[in-house]
Amino acid sequence: MKNNNTFSEMVKPALVLVCICLAATLALAATHMVCQPLIEENAVKAANEARALVLPEGDSYTEYDGTLVEGVIDCYVADNGAGMTVTSAFKGFGGPVKVMTGIDANGAVTGVTVTEHAETPGLGTKDMTPEYLSQYNGITEASASHINGDAAIDAVTGATISANAIYLSVGEALAQFNECGGVK
Repeated sequence: MKNNNTFSEMVKPALVLVCICLAATLALAATHMVCQPLIEENAVKAANEARALVLPEGDSYTEYDGTLVEGVIDCYVADNGAGMTVTSAFKGFGGPVKVMTGIDANGAVTGVTVTEHAETPGLGTKDMTPEYLSQYNGITEASASHINGDAAIDAVTGATISANAIYLSVGEALAQFNECGGVK
């Protein structure tokens, strides 16, 4: 009688928990398999929308398959020769700040947008507005080691770390343009 009680009290609940865990794992795996293609499709769509925003003259893009500069995540060259888009990242206050920069065939920035960040809303995001980012349009170099060293670009008071992450990401994008030898 005691053995039967031990089975009911200890083994049976453990087996039930294992079965529940297996069923939950299978359900999560099936959901992931169904959703993963949709997630990837949405990521490509968002990247294409960002490319159209930072390099409006580009029509379609081909991924650059050469060497990427440190900090550069990807580089796409416009098929019509209008320029390239470069996604780069640099450490901000809350983690990496991913920035997409459009660069025309002459090496001038045509647009900048932040595609991913974990900065403080309302403070660290002040330097991610279209008005602030528009000051990068037309620059051909960002060679200072900190945003405060570049008189052409203004930092945002209270969000210097985030502003510097954007500035250095744009600098990495311009370095990638030079690494590619421009647009061919």
